[in-house]
Amino acid sequence: MDQKKTMARDEAGECEGSHAILRSAALYDESLQLSGGRRIDANSFFRRNELCVALYESAPFDLHVAAVDVPRLTINLVDAPVAGAMASDRSQEYAARRYSLFFTPSRCDAHWVKSKSSRHMNIYFRDGLVDEFAREQGAMRLDRPVLNMHMQRIKPWIDALELTVNQSGPHAYDASVALAHLIIAELARTPNRGEQRLRPRTLSKVREYTSAHLSEGIHVSDLAALAGMSIGRFALSFRASTGLTPHRYILQKRVEAVGRLLSEHRYSLADVALRCGFSSQQHMASVMKKIAGVTPSDVRRLNTAANAATVVVESQPSRVLVLGPDGL
Repeated sequence: MDQKKTMARDEAGECEGSHAILRSAALYDESLQLSGGRRIDANSFFRRNELCVALYESAPFDLHVAAVDVPRLTINLVDAPVAGAMASDRSQEYAARRYSLFFTPSRCDAHWVKSKSSRHMNIYFRDGLVDEFAREQGAMRLDRPVLNMHMQRIKPWIDALELTVNQSGPHAYDASVALAHLIIAELARTPNRGEQRLRPRTLSKVREYTSAHLSEGIHVSDLAALAGMSIGRFALSFRASTGLTPHRYILQKRVEAVGRLLSEHRYSLADVALRCGFSSQQHMASVMKKIAGVTPSDVRRLNTAANAATVVVESQPSRVLVLGPDGL
């Protein structure tokens, strides 16, 4: 029975992740359509709430895209100069030739102006996927926008992805998903450079704000404004200072807060979820399982089994400490 409950919780978390990806893709589609572009009738790929690939074409446009919940990698398929910026930074001009990459982190707005028709692909993927690739490969994650980057080694994969996204059938589906993963993995291998840490006073302000507003919706843009920085520069500096992306840091603090509230034995799991800023009990369980290796129900059972001992949850996979009256 416990296994069935765990599977149900995992499925709920995956469903929520898939909705975030599809919502983000739909918002982009709508924005591009308002600017005279369109999503080409082709296969879009979605698998285990990991990623979605879409192919677009557009006339010259003035495109505003609001901040969305998942990262987006845009790949130019024709030479089409563009002017604009992400994260409300100052606008600049880019040659934007074929194969050029523009990476938009989650919760980052964008504004682009093109003077000629163009064709491009977007890969939308769940927040944290690049972190996982980077951790597996011992590399660093890019937490700032990437503007007009060229990576020679992935050009054959881009060519292949452009071909397979227009094809139908399970083999084309699997090929496109694999190619998109390879491209994202290569992005994860690209190290950050010139990282600048936050000032200690600024970092303290950010941490205090996060702790005080865990029950509310905390956006990276809020933290960047508190630090007086653009979203992209703040995210880069925050990771250099803490070793974590802002999004991951917020989730870890929420998970730690869950552990503290569960030890008090005063709240239901639904109440704990709301007090710690999760959208639902299922969301809390999914995030806590990924970060701490246990679910809130596991922690509650451990507390009961330990006869009111305190269960301390640390923000590391499979890290649960049970403290009795005399400590460890």
